[in-house]
Amino acid sequence: MLHSNKNKLLFLFVLLLVTGVSSGEENCRYFWVVRDGLSSPEEIDDLLARAQAAGANGIMVQVVGRAEAYYLSDLIPPANFSGFEDPLQYVIQKAGPMGMEVHAWVNAYLVWSAPWEPESPDHIYHTHPEWFTSHSNGRSSRSYTQEQAEAAGLVGATLSPAFPGVRNFITDIAVEIAENYNVQGIHLDYIRYPNSSFGYSSGELELFEIDTGSSPGEDPELWSTWRQQQVTETVATVRAALRSTDPGILLSCAVMANPYSAASEFSCPWQSWISEGIVDFVCPMAYTSSPERALELAATTTSVHPEKVVYGIGVWNQTVTNALRGAQEALSLGAGGVCVFSLNSLPAGTEQTLGRGWGTGASEHGISPAYFNRVSLP
Repeated sequence: MLHSNKNKLLFLFVLLLVTGVSSGEENCRYFWVVRDGLSSPEEIDDLLARAQAAGANGIMVQVVGRAEAYYLSDLIPPANFSGFEDPLQYVIQKAGPMGMEVHAWVNAYLVWSAPWEPESPDHIYHTHPEWFTSHSNGRSSRSYTQEQAEAAGLVGATLSPAFPGVRNFITDIAVEIAENYNVQGIHLDYIRYPNSSFGYSSGELELFEIDTGSSPGEDPELWSTWRQQQVTETVATVRAALRSTDPGILLSCAVMANPYSAASEFSCPWQSWISEGIVDFVCPMAYTSSPERALELAATTTSVHPEKVVYGIGVWNQTVTNALRGAQEALSLGAGGVCVFSLNSLPAGTEQTLGRGWGTGASEHGISPAYFNRVSLP
């Protein structure tokens, strides 16, 4: 009988471990920190002081934007940060003692959005023009002006998820950061197709035909599934490489908030990523200023594994009080925390308002049930 009770206690301990059950008092309180705020030590100091005043316990700091590095990289050209040698290392040195996790925010497929071309000849825009996704009319995302891109629902020049070279490019960046910096996580943004009108370059269509023997017009459902698999394979490849580099490092993604349109329109089936354990958590970008819509998104984003959802709110387009309504609803439904976009745009004097409204305690991530499983690519 004693032996049986010991087995039951051991089983309960393991169950609690792998499901990441928390006390209900721990939650992630994160800010996205846009790269514009990394131009000087003084600017970083000011941002981190504001984050601390709001009670934050983590930051998503944008260290790869437009495929340029805000850290010391051997893979991608350096961004222009006014001669400031290594913004990421400075953030780590300052944020750690303040009790904040640092997650390296990496723009994945989106690699250029300025109205001019990259200056560096080593930029991927110049070295691999064949890797960019194209519109259904055959036009490469690399060739749009800003006005044309906006009309097409395109942020900028975007790499195709379908090419193995692209997956390796993104994975190598993630591994480079994980190997050289004491970050708690890698955070992938723009890990999706721009919209359903893109994915039609000759190379992409050729890969689809090789894999399926079909064309998008012949089998639209298969085409949709295949596109989702390409994005998923990138995430799984990054996950596998990080597990090899540092098994404890967290992998998260910024995702379109509605999980259904995220999958159907943007080929980003993030709920399945959570269930399969290839991400540790996601940050749905629920930036709506409508209280009614915020409550709807709080419910839909937390419908699957809510503890792995860090609900994203915007404070540049509404008051902090209004933004907190959706966040508090998500927390009441079991969300793992809140992420605010952005620390740079947080209105002055609202730190205490945010601090009173988004929870307390240490960050809690738990361990995915799939943590000990071998990661398999689609």
